[in-house]
Amino acid sequence: MLAVINIWLDVISTLLALGMVFGFVIPHFIGSILTGRVRKHFVENYWDPLAHRVHDPENYHYKQPISNDFPPATRVWHWVNLTSFMILLISGLYIRYPFFYGARESFRFVHYIFMWVITINLIWRLIYFAKVDWRNYLLFDRSDISNAIAVAKYYIFIGPPYEHRKKFNPLQRPTYPMIWGLLLLQAISGFIIFRPAIVPAFFSGMAGGSAAFAAFARLFHSTNTRLMVTIATVHAYLGTMEDYPVLALFWFWREPDLSKYEHEDHGHGDHDAHGGEPDVEAELPAPPITS
Repeated sequence: MLAVINIWLDVISTLLALGMVFGFVIPHFIGSILTGRVRKHFVENYWDPLAHRVHDPENYHYKQPISNDFPPATRVWHWVNLTSFMILLISGLYIRYPFFYGARESFRFVHYIFMWVITINLIWRLIYFAKVDWRNYLLFDRSDISNAIAVAKYYIFIGPPYEHRKKFNPLQRPTYPMIWGLLLLQAISGFIIFRPAIVPAFFSGMAGGSAAFAAFARLFHSTNTRLMVTIATVHAYLGTMEDYPVLALFWFWREPDLSKYEHEDHGHGDHDAHGGEPDVEAELPAPPITS
């Protein structure tokens, strides 16, 4: 039965990946080109989130420099997590589909080493989350409802750029704890595969023994991997397309130049809501903000 399930899992995961690419990433990229958003962001180098932060820092809860909103601890966690995830993904793919001969034990050894690295890194992140920044992810208020609608309308090209009122938008905010939860489930299933005997006899007996329980854990582990890769792909794509300067700041400590936004009005200066042609009827720019 597990062999049949594994085959169907491969088929479904392939369809999911193709659906994500052809059903969301490519259509969104085409939409971004047609509405002028790509030109606006990557040719004119104009980013509405930066304009929001400059012109209404009190309302949007942002201070300059922007790097203050991304502590080094969270950046280090992301670098360790990304590196470990990529190594685990490559080694895991080889363990499941050995595409050349003679290295399976070596790849398994590397996989188990970074299993410990990413698990310890996750535990540290959850501790940091509980002590320091849980409010950025879990606190919602009534304004988040209208803001979530505005975010969704912007992403499907029927609304103007949404207002960045908090560190993360209301659709983005719950995504990160969900990813941490998936990582936690991945770690648990991975340790069961690594040491099936850690599972209490009561639970392993329900599956027919430790070996059978580990086989089901391996199936879950593989399924969860595909889900995380899909989420990570969409996350990376949207982060690059919609907020690349902050992405570059977060990963590479490159503080964006905010001076170009200081003499434009809060209606995004001479850029319209969808990133199209300049607005010739725009009001005169507001005075520069010095505080």
